[in-house]
Amino acid sequence: MMIRLILTLVVGLVLEPTLQTSTPTPVGLLEGAIKAIGGQHAIESLESFKLHGMIRLPNGRPVIEIDLATATGGKVLAVQTFIGIGQTRFGSDGTTAWEENPSASNTLECRLIDDKTLSQKVRQLNWIEWLTTLPLRLENMEVQGKTMFDGEECWILHIAGKKELDFGEQAFFSRSTKRLIGRQTIEKTKEGDTIINVYFREWRPVGDLQLFHTVVFDRSGIEVAIVFDTIEVNTVDDRIFELPEAVVRLREAK
Repeated sequence: MMIRLILTLVVGLVLEPTLQTSTPTPVGLLEGAIKAIGGQHAIESLESFKLHGMIRLPNGRPVIEIDLATATGGKVLAVQTFIGIGQTRFGSDGTTAWEENPSASNTLECRLIDDKTLSQKVRQLNWIEWLTTLPLRLENMEVQGKTMFDGEECWILHIAGKKELDFGEQAFFSRSTKRLIGRQTIEKTKEGDTIINVYFREWRPVGDLQLFHTVVFDRSGIEVAIVFDTIEVNTVDDRIFELPEAVVRLREAK
């Protein structure tokens, strides 16, 4: 899940970035990002991914601590700690997906969830899940020229919406580094259209790769950030994905 999205997100290992002048194709933008990571072999060697971070309000106050681990075979374990309130978890051992939430009586309750729900929850926790489907949507993509986005000259990749009145989304690729540096969507509200920008910042080496360490969500000028202090690849112990006993009992009772 998280591993696949690295194919299109993680770029920037060029020594002397040069400004691309000819308009690329959607395939060219994605291929450029993949090549910039250092080669297909480096990508295919990824077996697991682990991160730890904090969601912070505009004033910098931390509100949610995030721990996420994934591994090949659809394995996931996520823990969200709402500071001063409580904790939720969800995961999968690759065959059975589940979630655990506090109940009204302050006890923890587990329930089984389907793969679609699991994928949605991962996307809510880590927005970049949307990119895992980009290669499947090439027929809905169009490069719409150049613009400035988050202080960089970028190519605009428009991805058409699936429904009427769906504005779709824009992905922004740096013309110099070929990094995917942001995303923009437009949300219809009673007060009018609201622009939501997402910025990928603080790119630093992680093993042989380069990954962003800050994701900033900007909604009409109000920014909330996810700051990752730990990102590791190929260090996850598979035992962490073992199902909790309560989940095993639920599965056996089906």
